[in-house]
Amino acid sequence: MTKDMTSGNPTQLILGFAVPLLLGNIFQQLYNMVDTIIVGRYVGADALAAVGSTGNFLVLGFVIGLTTGFSILISQYYGANDLDEMKRSVTMSVYLSIGATVLITTISVLGARPLLEVMNTPANILEDALTYIIIIFWGIGATIAFNLFSAMLRALGDSRTPLYAMIVSSLVNIGLDLYFVISLGMGVAGAAYATVIAQILSCFFCFFRILGIKDLHLKKQHWSFHPELLLRLFKLGVPVAFMNSVTAIGVMVLQFVVNGFGSIYVFHCQ
Repeated sequence: MTKDMTSGNPTQLILGFAVPLLLGNIFQQLYNMVDTIIVGRYVGADALAAVGSTGNFLVLGFVIGLTTGFSILISQYYGANDLDEMKRSVTMSVYLSIGATVLITTISVLGARPLLEVMNTPANILEDALTYIIIIFWGIGATIAFNLFSAMLRALGDSRTPLYAMIVSSLVNIGLDLYFVISLGMGVAGAAYATVIAQILSCFFCFFRILGIKDLHLKKQHWSFHPELLLRLFKLGVPVAFMNSVTAIGVMVLQFVVNGFGSIYVFHCQ
């Protein structure tokens, strides 16, 4: 449900928006946590260490920050009731997200092995770690799409739909993890595929909600290219993306140190 955040009790508006946002962030962290729990319980210590040693939050954090930055301009135009500019901001955000998907996926997939080697990943878990992170990286498009759709909804005051999407996809992720890892014996690859499929489901959940919002019904003219608007969105998205990545870099430095002690230490740190 969209909500006008410019009128009403400020405290109630902020709390009503922030609480689902906070809970959604918690559920988003469950993806990797579920993978590590199930892989560690049913595959083994080395597999658990492999999943935990990848440091894929660097890319995830960048993506979340990028799409969050896009939502700033969308929310400003929506609050000003300038729906045409808001819709153009939405379409330009889609163009930027498509470009980001191609670029980030290419760099991430090609750089996965060097990244793991730079992070001092133990040799006995390197291949499993590479398998896991490559599959996750191929699913970056779904991650970007979900975070973009979520950002659009939040820009219009709806922070509940992304939360519901995360709850549903988290439950699906658990079920698929159990099926792929235990029933099919797919190991770390099964955990990665479960995560990507669940993320795709969350995309569709938010997308179908967007289709039902009248203010987001786009016409042909809204898809025309606007370089100035594109640049404004880029300038808003990139700084937030890098800000998120700073935290991830700190985590990766810690992971580098832990990896240096061997897979058994990586296992005990999960």
